[in-house]
Amino acid sequence: MAAAPQPANPFCASCRRPLAGRFCSNCGEEQLDFHNLTVRHFLAHSLHEIFELDGKIWRTLRTLLFHPGLLAAEYSAGRRRLYANPFRLLITAAILYELLTSGGVQVAMNVGPIVVSLAPTAVKESTGIAETVKGVDRFHLLGGLLAKQQHEKLESESAREKFHQHLAKFAEPLSFANVLLLAMALHALFGRRRHHFVEHGVFAMHFMSFVLLTASLFAPIALLLRAGWGSVVLPDVFAIVAWQFLYLVIAIRRFYFGLHIVGFAPKLYAGFGAVAVYFLNSVFITAVQTLGAAIALWMAGSRA
Repeated sequence: MAAAPQPANPFCASCRRPLAGRFCSNCGEEQLDFHNLTVRHFLAHSLHEIFELDGKIWRTLRTLLFHPGLLAAEYSAGRRRLYANPFRLLITAAILYELLTSGGVQVAMNVGPIVVSLAPTAVKESTGIAETVKGVDRFHLLGGLLAKQQHEKLESESAREKFHQHLAKFAEPLSFANVLLLAMALHALFGRRRHHFVEHGVFAMHFMSFVLLTASLFAPIALLLRAGWGSVVLPDVFAIVAWQFLYLVIAIRRFYFGLHIVGFAPKLYAGFGAVAVYFLNSVFITAVQTLGAAIALWMAGSRA
């Protein structure tokens, strides 16, 4: 069978610039030929896109999980082509966390009289408003608002749906507010080590992405409790929290001090910095969730 004729088009299909080779020098679009329209090429190209282009995501996730602070260091050094954008990574981590914790997860830590969430509280949409507020309101600030809004309409099915819809709507923007607060804290702590605020913001996005991904491991806790495996829950929670904290120590030392710098002082600074950042991040998570619940409660009650 004779080969299909090739299209004689000397211009780029996307930007209409003259072509001098297979790829456009202006926008990078590949020159079209009839081979591109075969089923074999379509399938091969699709697989390549999944495992090669999105391979950037897998490489980024692997680096994020097992090389603390390296992604932020690479970004600040200008080596960005091999990794996903920090903003895209955070969105991906948030989506994965939402999917993996759809059955609900609540993990908190007592710090003296204060109770803070170690990860964003995930609740089932079938959960009542009062129970959801109780799980989110670690600072006990919403009791008065809940009592003020408490009436029969607030307990209705439509009010519950509206409440959870608003809570979900504000979850993502408030998560970025959490990142902004964390970046401000990092700038206050380590501003002399890294002068640009964006660097602290990138570190905050990477750390929050790590927290969301590892906090997804809390999801099976409810299943373990129902199955009578309560004895393994505490060690599992401790292992995840220890991983997050040690990760943060190494990440801070690598990004703000450099792993190549020897001596006890950098390790000490990284340790104290990790304690402060881990606690502040938990406080920020708890605070923005409380704000989101307050907004959702007010909107559900006002429109009930």
